[in-house]
Amino acid sequence: MLKTIYLANPRGFCAGVKYAISYVETVFAENPGKPLFVRKEIVHNQRVVEEMKKKGIQFVNELSEAPDGATVIFSAHGVSPEVVQEAKDRDMKVGDATCPLVTRVHKKAKNIKDSHQIIYIGHRGHEEAIGTMGEAPMFLVESEEDVITLKDKITREKPLTYLMQTTLSVTDTKNIVKKIEEIFPFVEHPQKDDICYATTERQEAVQTMIESVDAMLVIGAKNSSNSVRLCQLAQKTKPASFQILKKEEVDPNYLIQNKIEILGITAGASSPQVLVDEIIGELLIHFPNATVQLFPESREDTMSFKLPRELVK
Repeated sequence: MLKTIYLANPRGFCAGVKYAISYVETVFAENPGKPLFVRKEIVHNQRVVEEMKKKGIQFVNELSEAPDGATVIFSAHGVSPEVVQEAKDRDMKVGDATCPLVTRVHKKAKNIKDSHQIIYIGHRGHEEAIGTMGEAPMFLVESEEDVITLKDKITREKPLTYLMQTTLSVTDTKNIVKKIEEIFPFVEHPQKDDICYATTERQEAVQTMIESVDAMLVIGAKNSSNSVRLCQLAQKTKPASFQILKKEEVDPNYLIQNKIEILGITAGASSPQVLVDEIIGELLIHFPNATVQLFPESREDTMSFKLPRELVK
Protein backbone atom coordinates (compact mmCIF):
# COMPACT_ATOMS: atom_id res chain seq x y z
CA MET A 1 0.00 0.00 0.00
CA LEU A 2 1.39 3.40 -1.02
CA LYS A 3 2.52 5.32 2.07
CA THR A 4 4.85 8.08 0.85
CA ILE A 5 5.17 10.15 -2.32
CA TYR A 6 8.47 11.98 -2.77
CA LEU A 7 8.68 14.79 -5.32
CA ALA A 8 11.95 15.29 -7.15
CA ASN A 9 13.24 18.80 -7.70
CA PRO A 10 14.03 20.07 -10.24
CA ARG A 11 11.24 18.49 -12.26
CA GLY A 12 8.89 19.60 -15.02
CA PHE A 13 9.25 22.69 -17.18
CA CYS A 14 12.83 23.72 -17.93
CA ALA A 15 13.93 27.21 -18.96
CA GLY A 16 13.90 26.28 -22.65
CA VAL A 17 10.30 25.05 -22.51
CA LYS A 18 9.17 28.12 -20.55
CA TYR A 19 10.95 30.26 -23.15
CA ALA A 20 9.23 28.55 -26.09
CA ILE A 21 5.75 28.71 -24.55
CA SER A 22 6.20 32.35 -23.53
CA TYR A 23 7.49 33.14 -27.04
CA VAL A 24 4.35 31.79 -28.73
CA GLU A 25 1.94 33.32 -26.25
CA THR A 26 3.63 36.73 -26.51
CA VAL A 27 3.55 36.78 -30.33
CA PHE A 28 -0.11 35.70 -30.25
CA ALA A 29 -1.03 38.42 -27.75
CA GLU A 30 0.82 41.12 -29.71
CA ASN A 31 -0.98 40.26 -32.96
CA PRO A 32 -4.67 39.97 -32.01
CA GLY A 33 -6.95 38.64 -34.71
CA LYS A 34 -4.05 37.53 -36.94
CA PRO A 35 -3.51 33.81 -37.71
CA LEU A 36 -0.47 32.31 -36.00
CA PHE A 37 1.04 29.00 -37.07
CA VAL A 38 3.49 26.84 -35.11
CA ARG A 39 5.53 24.22 -36.98
CA LYS A 40 5.41 20.89 -35.07
CA GLU A 41 4.51 20.63 -31.38
CA ILE A 42 5.96 23.67 -29.64
CA VAL A 43 7.12 21.25 -26.92
CA HIS A 44 6.50 17.53 -26.59
CA ASN A 45 3.39 17.73 -24.45
CA GLN A 46 -0.12 17.36 -25.84
CA ARG A 47 -1.67 19.22 -22.91
CA VAL A 48 0.33 22.33 -23.74
CA VAL A 49 -0.49 22.06 -27.44
CA GLU A 50 -4.22 21.59 -26.82
CA GLU A 51 -4.35 24.63 -24.52
CA MET A 52 -2.78 26.74 -27.28
CA LYS A 53 -5.20 25.39 -29.88
CA LYS A 54 -8.11 26.48 -27.69
CA LYS A 55 -6.78 30.04 -27.89
CA GLY A 56 -6.72 29.90 -31.68
CA ILE A 57 -3.07 29.08 -32.31
CA GLN A 58 -2.70 26.70 -35.26
CA PHE A 59 -0.23 23.83 -35.50
CA VAL A 60 1.17 22.38 -38.74
CA ASN A 61 3.57 19.53 -39.41
CA GLU A 62 5.19 21.28 -42.37
CA LEU A 63 5.24 24.83 -43.72
CA SER A 64 3.32 23.69 -46.80
CA GLU A 65 0.21 23.53 -44.60
CA ALA A 66 0.39 27.30 -43.92
CA PRO A 67 -0.31 29.99 -46.56
CA ASP A 68 2.36 32.17 -48.18
CA GLY A 69 3.15 35.24 -46.09
CA ALA A 70 1.84 33.64 -42.88
CA THR A 71 3.40 34.19 -39.47
CA VAL A 72 4.99 30.93 -38.37
CA ILE A 73 6.97 29.98 -35.27
CA PHE A 74 9.55 27.20 -35.13
CA SER A 75 9.29 24.87 -32.14
CA ALA A 76 11.69 24.55 -29.20
CA HIS A 77 13.54 21.70 -30.94
CA GLY A 78 14.90 23.80 -33.80
CA VAL A 79 14.80 23.38 -37.58
CA SER A 80 17.24 22.80 -40.41
CA PRO A 81 18.46 25.61 -42.73
CA GLU A 82 16.25 24.18 -45.50
CA VAL A 83 13.12 24.93 -43.45
CA VAL A 84 14.34 28.46 -42.76
CA GLN A 85 14.99 28.99 -46.47
CA GLU A 86 11.55 27.65 -47.41
CA ALA A 87 9.96 30.20 -45.07
CA LYS A 88 11.99 33.01 -46.66
CA ASP A 89 11.10 31.87 -50.18
CA ARG A 90 7.42 32.04 -49.25
CA ASP A 91 7.67 35.48 -47.64
CA MET A 92 6.68 34.13 -44.23
CA LYS A 93 7.17 36.11 -41.06
CA VAL A 94 9.27 33.87 -38.86
CA GLY A 95 9.52 33.55 -35.10
CA ASP A 96 12.13 31.17 -33.70
CA ALA A 97 11.25 29.61 -30.33
CA THR A 98 14.21 27.22 -30.47
CA CYS A 99 15.70 26.60 -27.04
CA PRO A 100 18.85 28.76 -26.77
CA LEU A 101 20.84 25.67 -25.76
CA VAL A 102 19.82 23.91 -28.97
CA THR A 103 20.66 27.04 -30.95
CA ARG A 104 24.14 26.90 -29.41
CA VAL A 105 24.66 23.40 -30.85
CA HIS A 106 23.50 24.63 -34.28
CA LYS A 107 26.08 27.42 -34.16
CA LYS A 108 28.84 25.00 -33.21
CA ALA A 109 27.89 22.81 -36.18
CA LYS A 110 28.00 25.75 -38.60
CA ASN A 111 31.36 26.89 -37.24
CA ILE A 112 33.08 23.53 -37.78
CA LYS A 113 31.25 22.13 -40.80
CA ASP A 114 34.12 22.88 -43.19
CA SER A 115 37.01 22.14 -40.86
CA HIS A 116 35.93 18.89 -39.16
CA GLN A 117 34.32 15.51 -39.60
CA ILE A 118 31.40 15.44 -37.15
CA ILE A 119 29.82 12.60 -35.23
CA TYR A 120 26.37 13.47 -33.89
CA ILE A 121 25.22 11.56 -30.82
CA GLY A 122 21.44 11.58 -30.90
CA HIS A 123 18.22 9.76 -31.71
CA ARG A 124 17.33 9.11 -35.32
CA GLY A 125 14.16 10.92 -36.35
CA HIS A 126 14.00 13.22 -33.34
CA GLU A 127 13.18 16.79 -34.37
CA GLU A 128 16.22 18.23 -32.61
CA ALA A 129 18.50 15.75 -34.35
CA ILE A 130 16.97 16.48 -37.76
CA GLY A 131 17.39 20.23 -37.27
CA THR A 132 20.98 20.08 -36.04
CA MET A 133 22.11 17.58 -38.66
CA GLY A 134 20.76 19.89 -41.33
CA GLU A 135 23.51 22.39 -40.49
CA ALA A 136 26.42 20.21 -41.66
CA PRO A 137 27.34 16.71 -42.88
CA MET A 138 27.36 14.41 -39.83
CA PHE A 139 27.53 10.76 -38.85
CA LEU A 140 24.62 9.88 -36.54
CA VAL A 141 25.26 7.39 -33.72
CA GLU A 142 22.76 6.17 -31.15
CA SER A 143 24.89 3.49 -29.49
CA GLU A 144 28.43 2.21 -29.02
CA GLU A 145 27.75 -0.31 -31.78
CA ASP A 146 26.98 2.53 -34.18
CA VAL A 147 30.41 4.04 -33.47
CA ILE A 148 32.11 0.82 -34.53
CA THR A 149 30.35 0.95 -37.93
CA LEU A 150 32.11 4.26 -38.66
CA LYS A 151 35.58 2.69 -38.80
CA ASP A 152 35.70 2.72 -42.59
CA LYS A 153 33.88 6.05 -43.00
CA ILE A 154 36.08 8.37 -40.94
CA THR A 155 39.70 9.07 -41.83
CA ARG A 156 42.65 10.83 -40.22
CA GLU A 157 42.89 13.23 -43.13
CA LYS A 158 40.53 15.69 -41.46
CA PRO A 159 40.02 16.56 -37.76
CA LEU A 160 37.19 14.73 -36.00
CA THR A 161 34.89 15.94 -33.24
CA TYR A 162 31.35 15.27 -31.97
CA LEU A 163 28.14 17.05 -31.04
CA MET A 164 25.20 15.85 -28.93
CA GLN A 165 21.44 16.05 -28.74
CA THR A 166 20.69 18.09 -25.62
CA THR A 167 18.27 15.60 -24.04
CA LEU A 168 20.37 12.45 -23.90
CA SER A 169 21.13 10.13 -20.99
CA VAL A 170 24.28 11.45 -19.34
CA THR A 171 25.60 7.97 -18.48
CA ASP A 172 24.85 6.39 -21.86
CA THR A 173 26.40 9.34 -23.68
CA LYS A 174 29.60 9.07 -21.65
CA ASN A 175 29.89 5.43 -22.74
CA ILE A 176 29.42 6.40 -26.39
CA VAL A 177 32.08 9.11 -26.07
CA LYS A 178 34.46 6.54 -24.56
CA LYS A 179 33.85 4.28 -27.53
CA ILE A 180 34.49 7.16 -29.95
CA GLU A 181 37.78 7.85 -28.18
CA GLU A 182 38.68 4.16 -28.29
CA ILE A 183 37.96 3.74 -32.02
CA PHE A 184 39.21 7.20 -33.03
CA PRO A 185 41.97 8.21 -30.57
CA PHE A 186 42.63 11.36 -32.62
CA VAL A 187 39.14 12.76 -31.86
CA GLU A 188 39.01 16.33 -30.56
CA HIS A 189 36.80 16.61 -27.47
CA PRO A 190 34.63 19.73 -27.22
CA GLN A 191 35.39 22.04 -24.30
CA LYS A 192 31.87 21.34 -23.02
CA ASP A 193 29.32 18.68 -23.94
CA ASP A 194 25.92 19.65 -25.32
CA ILE A 195 23.58 17.91 -22.88
CA CYS A 196 21.56 20.72 -21.36
CA TYR A 197 21.64 21.65 -17.69
CA ALA A 198 17.95 20.71 -17.27
CA THR A 199 18.45 17.18 -18.58
CA THR A 200 21.51 16.71 -16.39
CA GLU A 201 19.91 18.12 -13.24
CA ARG A 202 16.72 16.12 -13.63
CA GLN A 203 18.71 12.92 -14.11
CA GLU A 204 20.87 13.77 -11.09
CA ALA A 205 17.73 14.35 -9.00
CA VAL A 206 16.46 10.87 -9.89
CA GLN A 207 19.83 9.31 -9.09
CA THR A 208 19.88 11.09 -5.73
CA MET A 209 16.52 9.72 -4.61
CA ILE A 210 16.40 6.35 -6.37
CA GLU A 211 17.75 4.34 -3.40
CA SER A 212 15.13 5.88 -1.11
CA VAL A 213 12.08 4.81 -3.16
CA ASP A 214 10.56 1.57 -4.38
CA ALA A 215 9.92 3.01 -7.84
CA MET A 216 9.91 6.26 -9.79
CA LEU A 217 6.94 7.64 -11.67
CA VAL A 218 8.05 9.79 -14.60
CA ILE A 219 5.40 12.15 -15.96
CA GLY A 220 5.97 12.86 -19.64
CA ALA A 221 5.02 12.09 -23.23
CA LYS A 222 6.39 9.02 -24.99
CA ASN A 223 7.92 11.25 -27.69
CA SER A 224 9.70 13.36 -25.06
CA SER A 225 13.32 12.24 -25.22
CA ASN A 226 14.28 13.58 -21.80
CA SER A 227 11.22 11.94 -20.15
CA VAL A 228 12.03 8.56 -21.71
CA ARG A 229 15.65 8.86 -20.56
CA LEU A 230 14.51 9.62 -16.99
CA CYS A 231 12.38 6.49 -16.93
CA GLN A 232 15.14 4.32 -18.41
CA LEU A 233 17.56 5.68 -15.82
CA ALA A 234 15.18 4.87 -12.96
CA GLN A 235 14.41 1.37 -14.26
CA LYS A 236 18.10 0.44 -14.20
CA THR A 237 17.98 0.52 -10.38
CA LYS A 238 14.25 0.14 -9.69
CA PRO A 239 12.69 -1.95 -12.50
CA ALA A 240 9.13 -1.20 -11.36
CA SER A 241 9.57 2.46 -12.33
CA PHE A 242 7.11 3.61 -14.99
CA GLN A 243 6.07 6.54 -17.18
CA ILE A 244 2.61 8.05 -17.71
CA LEU A 245 1.27 11.26 -19.22
CA LYS A 246 -2.05 11.95 -17.50
CA LYS A 247 -4.14 11.07 -14.44
CA GLU A 248 -6.31 8.66 -16.43
CA GLU A 249 -3.26 6.41 -16.77
CA VAL A 250 -2.81 6.01 -13.01
CA ASP A 251 -3.17 2.29 -12.19
CA PRO A 252 -3.44 1.65 -8.42
CA ASN A 253 -3.28 -2.12 -8.99
CA TYR A 254 0.18 -1.74 -10.52
CA LEU A 255 1.46 -0.10 -7.35
CA ILE A 256 -0.18 -2.73 -5.16
CA GLN A 257 1.07 -5.67 -7.23
CA ASN A 258 4.62 -4.31 -7.21
CA LYS A 259 4.48 -3.55 -3.46
CA ILE A 260 5.34 0.11 -4.00
CA GLU A 261 5.13 1.84 -0.61
CA ILE A 262 7.45 4.76 -1.37
CA LEU A 263 6.97 6.35 -4.78
CA GLY A 264 9.22 9.00 -6.25
CA ILE A 265 7.74 11.39 -8.81
CA THR A 266 9.55 13.46 -11.40
CA ALA A 267 8.40 15.11 -14.62
CA GLY A 268 10.04 15.60 -17.99
CA ALA A 269 11.14 19.08 -19.03
CA SER A 270 8.01 19.61 -21.15
CA SER A 271 5.48 18.47 -18.52
CA PRO A 272 3.55 21.28 -16.77
CA GLN A 273 3.05 21.33 -13.00
CA VAL A 274 -0.72 21.00 -13.50
CA LEU A 275 -0.17 17.45 -14.78
CA VAL A 276 1.90 16.62 -11.70
CA ASP A 277 -0.83 18.02 -9.43
CA GLU A 278 -3.58 16.09 -11.22
CA ILE A 279 -1.69 12.80 -11.07
CA ILE A 280 -0.88 13.24 -7.38
CA GLY A 281 -4.55 14.03 -6.76
CA GLU A 282 -5.55 10.81 -8.51
CA LEU A 283 -3.05 8.79 -6.47
CA LEU A 284 -4.45 10.24 -3.25
CA ILE A 285 -7.97 9.21 -4.26
CA HIS A 286 -6.78 5.59 -4.25
CA PHE A 287 -4.31 5.95 -1.37
CA PRO A 288 -5.77 8.68 0.90
CA ASN A 289 -3.37 8.01 3.75
CA ALA A 290 -0.24 8.60 1.65
CA THR A 291 1.84 11.66 2.46
CA VAL A 292 3.31 13.94 -0.22
CA GLN A 293 6.58 15.75 0.39
CA LEU A 294 9.54 17.24 -1.42
CA PHE A 295 12.50 14.88 -1.36
CA PRO A 296 14.84 16.19 1.38
CA GLU A 297 17.89 16.67 -0.87
CA SER A 298 16.00 18.47 -3.66
CA ARG A 299 17.12 21.80 -5.10
CA GLU A 300 15.44 24.50 -7.15
CA ASP A 301 15.88 25.13 -10.87
CA THR A 302 16.71 28.83 -11.25
CA MET A 303 17.76 29.03 -14.92
CA SER A 304 15.79 31.33 -17.23
CA PHE A 305 16.08 32.79 -20.75
CA LYS A 306 14.93 36.26 -21.84
CA LEU A 307 12.85 36.67 -24.98
CA PRO A 308 14.53 38.62 -27.82
CA ARG A 309 13.30 42.16 -28.46
CA GLU A 310 12.26 41.35 -32.01
CA LEU A 311 10.09 38.25 -31.91
CA VAL A 312 9.07 37.97 -35.57
CA LYS A 313 11.17 38.80 -38.63
